[in-house]
Amino acid sequence: MSFDIVPEFTLQPPATTPPNLPVIHADLSDRVVLIVGTNVGLGLEAAKHFAQMNPKKLFVTSRTEEKCAQTAQVLQQETGCESVVSWPLELSDFASVKAFADRFQREGGGQLDILVLNAGMISLEYNVTADGHEETIQVNHLSGALLALRLLPILLSTAQNNKTVSRVVVVSSLVHRSVDFGPARIPSDAKLLETLSRRIDNYTEDVMIVRYRDSKLLNVLFARALQAHLPDSAPVIVTLVDPGFTISSLLRTADVGQFTEWAKIARTTEEGSRQLILAAVGPRDGGDVEQMRGGYVANNEVVEPSEWVLSSEGKQMQGKTWNETMEVLSNVDARVEGCIASTGLFRKSQL
Repeated sequence: MSFDIVPEFTLQPPATTPPNLPVIHADLSDRVVLIVGTNVGLGLEAAKHFAQMNPKKLFVTSRTEEKCAQTAQVLQQETGCESVVSWPLELSDFASVKAFADRFQREGGGQLDILVLNAGMISLEYNVTADGHEETIQVNHLSGALLALRLLPILLSTAQNNKTVSRVVVVSSLVHRSVDFGPARIPSDAKLLETLSRRIDNYTEDVMIVRYRDSKLLNVLFARALQAHLPDSAPVIVTLVDPGFTISSLLRTADVGQFTEWAKIARTTEEGSRQLILAAVGPRDGGDVEQMRGGYVANNEVVEPSEWVLSSEGKQMQGKTWNETMEVLSNVDARVEGCIASTGLFRKSQL
């Protein structure tokens, strides 16, 4: 099967969705939180939960200044939180990501305890960004990876200075289980990211839905690679999360009718956001935080990602995803390599 052929949709909705447990509440009075993509949906609901935990500072992002102002107003009015800082960030533009990282370094106060990479999109049309990448791949994977790498030194220094553990949460999806990057789709001599960004002649909506699923698999592979490149004792924990199927603004460009069966077991965006909070401040009930290191949170617990991700082929593609992502982002922003080098933590054998 060539990449131009759409894989069969083998992922079926469960008969029921396990109920969400109550949202975890943590004291964040000495913690700084940054959550990306908060003007609607899961991000906004997660931001509301964080805002009710008395954060020292809560940074939130939206695509425009106008949406930033609206988000800040909603959070302040609904939660009473006075520490909200709302800045614009456009993930389809690398220049915006770099500018945001620069601003955070200048004005963020030198502290970051929790980074939640939530923003994402699904499109039924093929679009290429000004940076030359298919939009879904750039927004859902590359830009989030760029922001995480640029802010990694601050996450690390915060943990070391305060004798705490910083957290990076990458929002993926259960749909990563329905695709893989095996040789039937990605030939061994082909560039993974270039292939995923390539225009397919006579593309269909089904093809673009697969691109979204591919981007969620990239999230899993990159997050696991990032954690693998850090020593086991590093005070930075990377956790993946599946919020479950939610009817949210993510589907604003899609025909919800396509997801009729899934809609029957859908969570609300508030219910889905509880999984993000669990990944960010969990585990619950005094559990060992080490179980969150490189973990995948779904349905209130740490579970395994897809069998393919754990296979030898999946591990090989995890390395390929890391190497190609680093190559792309180092060309986009020369400071990426410096950010990695400054941490002094990356295993040399992995670089």
